[in-house]
Amino acid sequence: MAVAVVLFHCDVAWIYNVAVSGVTFFFLSSAFLLAMRHPFERVGAREYGRFVIGHSLRLFPLHWLGLALLAIIGCTLYPASIDWGATALSALLLHAWSPVHDVHYGLNPVAWYMSALLFCYCIYPPVKRWLGRCRLRYKVLIAMVLALVLGTVMLPLDIPGREAVFVNPMSHVVDLVVGIMLLHLCEVLRSRWPRVGYRTATLIEAGALLLLAAFIAVNMATTWTRPWEDDVLWLLPQGAILLAMAWLNGQEGALGRLLLCRPLQWLGSISFEVFVLQFVAFRLFGFVVAPAVGHLGWDIYHGLPWFVLLLLLPLSWLVNRLFTKPLSARVKRMFQ
Repeated sequence: MAVAVVLFHCDVAWIYNVAVSGVTFFFLSSAFLLAMRHPFERVGAREYGRFVIGHSLRLFPLHWLGLALLAIIGCTLYPASIDWGATALSALLLHAWSPVHDVHYGLNPVAWYMSALLFCYCIYPPVKRWLGRCRLRYKVLIAMVLALVLGTVMLPLDIPGREAVFVNPMSHVVDLVVGIMLLHLCEVLRSRWPRVGYRTATLIEAGALLLLAAFIAVNMATTWTRPWEDDVLWLLPQGAILLAMAWLNGQEGALGRLLLCRPLQWLGSISFEVFVLQFVAFRLFGFVVAPAVGHLGWDIYHGLPWFVLLLLLPLSWLVNRLFTKPLSARVKRMFQ
């Protein structure tokens, strides 16, 4: 899904729905994993501080590296086009709160996701503690009400307005709640059906993917779903995919076994770097690689996505190996 986002930013039109729905999957899976690893039956100041600081340290270093690389490339090649005020907000991961397009996308357009994710980290402990007291049916009801409210807000907006709402961190409270709810639902399913055969697992995986395909087909064939195609539309199909994969963990069907192959495991291990550093690769490709074939400029990566991936994937692997992993290990030792 991270690669789908990269291809979409390279103007591969047919991947649009997969890429946009993939962003919803990122939020849902993040909330699901948080709920699985951090139950937060009580929230003290010490526990809250350690949680927020620890998870912030997973975002800021890679974000700052990507921002620094883009700033260096920018200062070298196009200094007049950098908005340093917006870049300062971006460095603090506060820029997604702005409704102004050039601010909430800023120097690294995909960094709005980390701004929204940081907000979810900050509110997760009290939200999880409160939801932990609720029965599953009430969690489902709360998620539906939040989705209805967000959908109502987005309905009358034009595209710039919808973008401003979509990147705003408050809009992703619904993703946080749905992710927590999905963990509860997964636990119920695993307790009632602890063993699932290979054929049944394959059918469940295929059903979840077909549900996503059906939503994509409807969105492409009609216009009435457009106000919600940024987020709300994908909660059900992407939630179904996440639920199916989590439920079948350890007893995968055909798709789950495919995802366990080494190349895709490797791609998964660098997916966050792929997502964060894609615009670094775009700029490098436009001003460093493209001149070798007689082109120069920002937009040369449009229409050449596979060549960009040949640059982006090794770059992401190097950053993961030489920067992310050593820093993560150091942070882990510090918190131990």
